[in-house]
Amino acid sequence: MQRAELDLSEVKSKITHFIKKKVEDSQTDGTIVALGGEIDSAVTAHLCVEALGSRRVIGLIMPDLRTAAEEDVSDAKIVANELCLETRQFDIAPIQKSFAKNLESNRAAEGNLSARIRMSLLYYHANLLNRLVAGTADKSELLLGHFTKYGDGGVDILPIGDLYKTEVRKLGEVLGINRRIVAKKRNAKVWTSYARADMELDYDTTDQILRLRFDRGLDAATISAMIKKNQARVESVIARYDSSAHKREMPQICRMR
Repeated sequence: MQRAELDLSEVKSKITHFIKKKVEDSQTDGTIVALGGEIDSAVTAHLCVEALGSRRVIGLIMPDLRTAAEEDVSDAKIVANELCLETRQFDIAPIQKSFAKNLESNRAAEGNLSARIRMSLLYYHANLLNRLVAGTADKSELLLGHFTKYGDGGVDILPIGDLYKTEVRKLGEVLGINRRIVAKKRNAKVWTSYARADMELDYDTTDQILRLRFDRGLDAATISAMIKKNQARVESVIARYDSSAHKREMPQICRMR
């Protein structure tokens, strides 16, 4: 079934109700959010504050200062200051180094390790402060597998997980987020297998493909003709979904009967 154009005021209301209910149901004191200085974390933090108030939301800023762009850290702080959030900041480089000195060097594995270190810090503080971890992945990233399994994919709730990247950007404008952050792309210095792929994407086109494939169930040839893009381009997006299926599944159990 084709997905209708979203009413962003209704989207905001629905997500804030979702966050509030999940916190109430879990009997926790609020949420904790990883602030990365980009649109997804900014929107997630804004929605958590809308739902719970700033005192019940904490932001963790976790750059690897060997590779972090200064503007990412400063943008994360700008978002936190605008929302009056308590923040805690950690340079994950020393933690990464303590692992890496005992491990075989591999760029992709090290990139994913960084995401898993951040997840561990989030859950440490979630346990310490009785919070839910609010993930920042959007629907485009989830469908494409642009997250690290048990890294930034390891969360309690996904408030914007049913919004395509282009919809998140529109919602960011409605929420009054700085337009530079709304339009910002992933830091080119950050390396994980999915971050590299993400930098190559034009989300306007990619979201068109994802909508037509997953909301309307159309095949690659039909989508290619409709959006006037090379069929190989369409198939490459669909292939990313297929190859990342394991990330969206619970671990398989060997059943005895």
